[in-house]
Amino acid sequence: MFPARSFLKHFLVPTFYLSLFLYLFFLAFNTSFHIMGVDVSEYLKEYLGDFFGVYFFSTLRVFGAQFLSICLLGSVYYFAFFWKKERIYLKNIAPILFVSLFLSLCHSMVSFPQIYGEFFYFRHIWAKPFLYFLTNHFHPNLFLVGLSLLYLLPLLKILVTFYQKKTKESAFFLMHCLVSLLIFKHGQMVFGILYVLSLPLFLQRIEAIHRKTYVFFLSVVIALFFLPWFSRKLDRFTNSGSEKNVPIILISADSLRYDKLGFVNGNPKISPSLDAFAKEAVVFHDHHTTIPRTFPSWTDLLTGHFSMSHWIRDMFPAKEEQIRIGRSPFETIPQILNREGYRSYVLGGFAADIFPRANFGYSETLTPNFNARIMTVQRTLESQLLLLPILTGSYFGMGKFIEEVDGLSTWGDGTRYCHSFEEILDRNPDHSVFITYFSSVVHFPYSPPYPHYQKFTDPDYYGNYKYLKFVDPSVAEHPNPEDVNQIRNLFDSSVYAFDEEFRRMMESLKERGLYDRSLVIVTADHGEALFEDIHGQGHGEHLRGEAVTHIPLLVKFPKGHRLGAPRDIHVPTSSIDLFPTLLAFQGLPLPSERPGSNLLGFLEGNELPADRAVYSETGIWFSDKGDHFFQKQRIPYPNILQLHRVVAEEDYQIMITDLGFRETIAFSKHRSLQTSQYKLIYIPTRQGVIWELYDRKKDPLNQKNLYPLGEVGPKLKRQLFGLVQKWEGGVQAGDYLLPGSLRNTDQ
Repeated sequence: MFPARSFLKHFLVPTFYLSLFLYLFFLAFNTSFHIMGVDVSEYLKEYLGDFFGVYFFSTLRVFGAQFLSICLLGSVYYFAFFWKKERIYLKNIAPILFVSLFLSLCHSMVSFPQIYGEFFYFRHIWAKPFLYFLTNHFHPNLFLVGLSLLYLLPLLKILVTFYQKKTKESAFFLMHCLVSLLIFKHGQMVFGILYVLSLPLFLQRIEAIHRKTYVFFLSVVIALFFLPWFSRKLDRFTNSGSEKNVPIILISADSLRYDKLGFVNGNPKISPSLDAFAKEAVVFHDHHTTIPRTFPSWTDLLTGHFSMSHWIRDMFPAKEEQIRIGRSPFETIPQILNREGYRSYVLGGFAADIFPRANFGYSETLTPNFNARIMTVQRTLESQLLLLPILTGSYFGMGKFIEEVDGLSTWGDGTRYCHSFEEILDRNPDHSVFITYFSSVVHFPYSPPYPHYQKFTDPDYYGNYKYLKFVDPSVAEHPNPEDVNQIRNLFDSSVYAFDEEFRRMMESLKERGLYDRSLVIVTADHGEALFEDIHGQGHGEHLRGEAVTHIPLLVKFPKGHRLGAPRDIHVPTSSIDLFPTLLAFQGLPLPSERPGSNLLGFLEGNELPADRAVYSETGIWFSDKGDHFFQKQRIPYPNILQLHRVVAEEDYQIMITDLGFRETIAFSKHRSLQTSQYKLIYIPTRQGVIWELYDRKKDPLNQKNLYPLGEVGPKLKRQLFGLVQKWEGGVQAGDYLLPGSLRNTDQ
């Protein structure tokens, strides 16, 4: 009989203590108080005191994942090489176990060095040469080969033993290896821990179980491996349903600037797939976001209303603001399309965590979420250096025991969502789908995976931004030219990574014969300043220059559509134009008046006015520190750590609930109108309103204020006041714009 007590005493219990030691060791020596590059130590101290229970259960989950991973990996070696011995200690297995974990760590560091950026650049700077050594000299597949051998050799030994002897023990060990792989593959942590803790009981009864039972369960486990494959093949085979609706694919990249596309800036290497797509599409060359922050920008696009109307004006809306979305008059595109027989999906990485936080109406939301509880799990998780590679897929692409890993801002591998994109296509036989894909790789910290982060960067650069660059809103210092060049090259590499994601999704459509049938839209939520002039880095704090509001809009109509001919449009357009345009494409009337324009009518010959003006406003200022020009041109209010609170009853969401703060934020916003030629910027300060007018064509960096000259500025000023009065209910007080009421109503 197998020594079950020995397994419990000499393997399972020591594994628990080893896991606990590793967890506490990395927690003590690898914990960061930086979030998105900002030190939040004081806030976390207060938070942990108020929500200790949340932190405690987060700790249990992360520790459980570590314990399970070490148990499953170690037990495979245990059963393969030591099961005949009466006593075998964990120390006998530890060397090969640590080699396995080390190889997975190396693979992960080469594949996603950004995940370990805080470890090497904030806490253990002495270790940076090791990271440089790995990324400069090794391909990640080299480490995968070693990992495969370390797992396949014991598995092969068990298979040979099973084939030669066909004992009950060998059958159980073979089944254990396969079950372990399944647990890793599907991320079943609770089931996995229960299974591991039950192993001593199973081992005790190996001989009591009939051989046919082992054969049956082995067959079931093997079938489970192939079940997803058969399911997808079946979906593909049965994809012969009625095709009454045109597939609509909306693809967006966070922070993607218009001028970073290859066909715009003349660099054919940066976005080859998008460049080829542009030749088949209608390209709107002067397209702008309404607000350069993700949550309000997407809400504007999907409702067709300005943020000043629906009240989602920042990244942390209160409950009474969130619940307005999806209600009349703020119905969304997914809601309307669902009523027309579509099934709507949204998928994406960490920047897509805004979609679960309001009722946008998607049939399925396949994105990470964001709240204080999830943030706590992520901060705990990021400290565990040996666990991160397993959770991010370095161990045979498996091991997502903690779903919050998808929300890591440093994990920019968007190709993992291409598989979900294909699954959505395959499980909808009639292809009546509206799919929104939102890529995060271009958002700071600009984290393209291997080999993309090497695409445009200097291999001889070893400064602080070799792999990533966070935005710290409290720091105004301009980096040196070498650093700026590296940051911009990282951004370009991220654009190329997004282009690869786009290519794979278009290939998926073509493989299924859907590309020619589909309406495909490519855009962005906002742009990004990259140290042009005095504009700094980031988005949302100001409206100067072209970088933060000027975004792509490429529309490919279905083959044979009357408007399908490629063309270039240079009249200013806005993200709120997509709502009426999509409804017009479906032949649907607007449910209520919207400020945007139907671009189909424009393409059919109904000319938009050449001097059409599009509106934008700033987001929230996260910091009240720094020497930025916009900090000197604003109405001050506290930083984000003082503005918000964690609302436990709303699943620990981070919200700005104080009505006074919300009104101040709305009143303080910079606003702009842009025509083809000019940009007017309204800047309220405590000393009065600053008006700026720039010639966009002659002065794209907005350095020479023309407002005191001529009538263009006052004319646009009157137009801006009228727009705010109509869509916000705002009033004019001298030169100030007083925002409409923010009282909780169902208007």
